[in-house]
Amino acid sequence: MILPRPLLERFPALASSRVRELLSFLIIGGTSALLYTGLNVLFTKAGIRPSVSIVVTLAILMPPTYYAQHRLTFRSDRDHRSAFPRYVGAQLFGNLLALVAAEVFASSIRASPLISFIIIAGMVAGINYGILKFWAFRQAPEPA
Repeated sequence: MILPRPLLERFPALASSRVRELLSFLIIGGTSALLYTGLNVLFTKAGIRPSVSIVVTLAILMPPTYYAQHRLTFRSDRDHRSAFPRYVGAQLFGNLLALVAAEVFASSIRASPLISFIIIAGMVAGINYGILKFWAFRQAPEPA
């Protein structure tokens, strides 16, 4: 039996730090998005208003997702006192759009919560990647 070559040997592009970062973001963010979608569907079907559901879900998921993105995806050296508020700001900005959509399209979301929250999670993920990479977790400037 011939053992398969290691993944990085077969796909050398995976060794690139940019590809590693993007894959890590997608895995961590994807896991968070699945939980986000599942919790929002559960809460909405339980009768909670979609916008309130989003706020509760964010409060549950934000701390562990922050830590994983800070440590694993962006491998940031930015101090948590600086990075976490920026992360929260990025999440609030991206999710503000989700809250607006939840209010404007509340009846559509109630009719099809799974598809609706998948779309919302994808929209927020795309916006957040850029904000996190270029602002929240960017290398902290050297003190003067």
